[in-house]
Amino acid sequence: MEAVAYGLDLLPKDFWDLTFHEFFCIQKGRNDRLEMAMRTEWERTRWLACVLLQPHTKKNSNLTPQKLVRFEWEKKVEKIDKEERKKRADYALKKYKIEDGTEESIGQIKS
Repeated sequence: MEAVAYGLDLLPKDFWDLTFHEFFCIQKGRNDRLEMAMRTEWERTRWLACVLLQPHTKKNSNLTPQKLVRFEWEKKVEKIDKEERKKRADYALKKYKIEDGTEESIGQIKS
């Protein structure tokens, strides 16, 4: 964990003064910033490819960057309603022969 902190440009004193939550927030913020920069570069590359392909497409074709490539972060996330989630949980309980949702019975699976 110290190596990650020093990679975040934290001094040893600053690192040891942080709580785990503060350290996690700093690390998450850095990761989010890097991910956003990466997404921006990929979107720029997609846009450039679309511009370069435009002269070679049919006149009435409507080529857009999104039609050319759709990234994972642009896809819609499937939302699961409570009933579906309950069905999946019941299925897992039956499949792994868990009688109740307590930690003792769940711990039996790991053993």
